[in-house]
Amino acid sequence: MRKLKLWVITGALLALSGNALAEWYVDAGLKLWYAEPRSLDRALMYGPSAVLSHGDQYWVRGFLLYGEYDFVRSNFPRLVQDFSIYDAELAAGINWDIFHFGAGLRSSSVIIKEDRAAGPRIKRPSGTGPALILGASQSFADYPWGFEGSPWGWFAGLSWMFVDLEDDDGEHLNFELGITHISHGFFKSLGYRFQDTFEHDRIEGVIATLMYEF
Repeated sequence: MRKLKLWVITGALLALSGNALAEWYVDAGLKLWYAEPRSLDRALMYGPSAVLSHGDQYWVRGFLLYGEYDFVRSNFPRLVQDFSIYDAELAAGINWDIFHFGAGLRSSSVIIKEDRAAGPRIKRPSGTGPALILGASQSFADYPWGFEGSPWGWFAGLSWMFVDLEDDDGEHLNFELGITHISHGFFKSLGYRFQDTFEHDRIEGVIATLMYEF
C-alpha cells in the first residue's frame, strides 16, 4: 500500500511538473547591432539572445553583444586606440495587454585592447547596475486595417540603468523601435537602437534579432 501511494504521489508530481514545464517556452538566437559611437568608427556588435516565457504573462530575457572599434583622429595620426565593447542585459518581468514591465541587471563595459600613442585619449565609461524595463509590442493583425492574419507587428522598448555599481559614471538609457515578423517558429525583428550615456558618449544604429522557439 505504501509503495502504491508513493507511485501515485510520484505520478501526480510528474504530471504537475510536466504541465508546468509545458507552459514555458524558450526562444533563442542571435542579435546584431550595427552601431556607431559618436567618437568611434561604425562597427558590428553581435552575440546570443534568449527569452524564456511562461504562457503570455511572465518572461525572463537576456543577451550579450560584443564589438570591436578603432579610434583614429586625422589631426593626431599617431593616436590609435582599439576597443572591445560589451553590452549585456538580464531581466525578468510581466506582460500586461500590449505592455511589458521588468527589472534586472545591465552591463556596458569597454576594454582598451591597444593604446599606442601621443595626444588626447578618448574616455568611455564602463558600468554594471540595476535597470528598469518598459516596452510595448503588438501584431498588425490586431488592427482593423485589413491586416487579418498578418505575421508582422511593431515593438518599442526602453531600459534605464539608473545606478552604476562600479561608480564609473556608466549610467545609461537605451531606446529601441522597430518591426517584427513571426512565422514557422521564427521570430525576427529589425529596428533602430539608441544608447545614451548622458555625460559621455552615445551609440546608435540598426539592430536586428533572429530567434527560434524551442
